[in-house]
Amino acid sequence: MILSQDYVSAACALPVRTSLACMERNYAVPPESIYELVLRITLPADTDTPVHHVQRIAMRTAAGDWLSNGKEKLSAVRRVVGPDATASSGPYGTVKLRWQMPQPCPKVSVIVATRDRVELLRTCVNGVLHETDYPDIELIIADNDSREAETLDYMEQAQADPRVQVVRWPHPFNYSAINNFAARSATGKYLCLLNNDIEVIEPQWLSEMVREAEQPGVGAVGARLLYPDRSIQHAGVAIGIGNAAGHAHRGLGYEDPGYYAQALIARGASAVTGACLLVAKRHFEAVGGLDEDKLAVAYNDVDFCLKLRELGLANIYTPASTLIHHESKSRGLDFAPEHLARYLQELGVFQQRWDTDHAVDPWHHSRLERNSEVYRKSGWAMGI
Repeated sequence: MILSQDYVSAACALPVRTSLACMERNYAVPPESIYELVLRITLPADTDTPVHHVQRIAMRTAAGDWLSNGKEKLSAVRRVVGPDATASSGPYGTVKLRWQMPQPCPKVSVIVATRDRVELLRTCVNGVLHETDYPDIELIIADNDSREAETLDYMEQAQADPRVQVVRWPHPFNYSAINNFAARSATGKYLCLLNNDIEVIEPQWLSEMVREAEQPGVGAVGARLLYPDRSIQHAGVAIGIGNAAGHAHRGLGYEDPGYYAQALIARGASAVTGACLLVAKRHFEAVGGLDEDKLAVAYNDVDFCLKLRELGLANIYTPASTLIHHESKSRGLDFAPEHLARYLQELGVFQQRWDTDHAVDPWHHSRLERNSEVYRKSGWAMGI
């Protein structure tokens, strides 16, 4: 987030000794702004300068001030990241950063769990194989006991592509177990969990996720997902919304910046949705995959991401990867009568495990409404 926006220099306290040491280093160009100084102090992997956020609202800036000095911010980021990335102007005075892609590109195993609904599967598979520009993809279709002849015929045909394999999991629906089972067949460096109701609309979606995942200390990477009407379905997950977890900025328009342009910048997130999630296979295995025992359907992806954070890894949301999600078209809604008891049980497990009744997400201020996925100030925060 600090590489996308200057949210610090208007009000910050910097340790004098660390600041002087940073300014005295043999940089080709000395820091030209407080923002650049902050970047140089906090971004090196070996930094021993922790960053603390004071939640108390202690000052105000002029309306629109955070949108200013776009060129200055861009220059600062370019000097700090050097040849490791390209930086360009983003919307609302932000910076758009693209890390260099490693060569050769690491192999990605895309896992699509499915049962029948061939019209969804066909769109998803065609998008991965023929509308994605990533050069090294392995597609694993994890079939959860499909019965329809058209679906079975289509999966047979799909395997004619050497990049495709079908694995069978003929048991009651358990999203966690299906993906864990399929992951054991994966040969890629990265796993991409992808719902069968995802539609590819931009060829670079996977490349942009890999760019982020390749950075040191990164756990899961999530995409911006849109409803078919192009409103936002997912722009990261915030813990504590609804005393559980909520999709940040759900319902905003495609180009709507949302709170502090958070929907339009690459930034950290406590969690990202498993509908489109990229993670190194070694990280997936390090936390034991998804919880197939107590979180078979709901909250397993958020639980997984929080376990990655416990390992010291950062989860990343990137709007540079944008897809359409025809949400729950295949498995149905959690609040449907036939699913409600199971959902409430899994909700209780998640709430207790992560104390979400009291948790305050690092990317969701304590003075924002906890019951709104569109970030709004609470009445108390506004003094009313």
